[in-house]
Amino acid sequence: VLERAAGDRQVVVFTHDDRLPEAVRRLGIDARVLEVTREPRSVVRLRPALDPVRRHLDDAMMLASTEDLPPEVAGQVVPAFCRLAIESACTDVARRRLLGRGVRHDEVERRLLASRTLSRRAALALFEDAERAGDVLRYLHNHFGAWAADTFKATNKGAHAGIDGDLRGLINQTHRLTNGLRGL
Repeated sequence: VLERAAGDRQVVVFTHDDRLPEAVRRLGIDARVLEVTREPRSVVRLRPALDPVRRHLDDAMMLASTEDLPPEVAGQVVPAFCRLAIESACTDVARRRLLGRGVRHDEVERRLLASRTLSRRAALALFEDAERAGDVLRYLHNHFGAWAADTFKATNKGAHAGIDGDLRGLINQTHRLTNGLRGL
């Protein structure tokens, strides 16, 4: 409806909800999506909105590149952003697959909300069944390789307990995994 209306007029929508931008991306609608941020002294800045996967990975890389950030903080926060990127990719895949099979939007959202853990969200994306969370690591290992299952585990564990090690490598592997998941 908004796409048709935009054929001969300007349409502006303000929302905090990612479902509208997600639908624009999924349906390939030609739209300019902007993010509005408020900076110090109430300076308002507009920037092109990134999809959630890319936004989380960019935030993770920014933190990993911040020299004065204590390593224990970076080791906790960077894996959390990587985990959010994987979760966002799984959300996109689950929506695309379920809606493509004719599942109603409200039912898709109900299933996504019920998939509260990363493994359950991944199972919903991979198998359209959140109850198959125990099959996720095996699937990732068999379909993409051991690196994918290792990355999934590292981001999930690291988001809760933090990690020591190569944070940029984790970000790069997460990027590789999210690309693979989105290609399913």
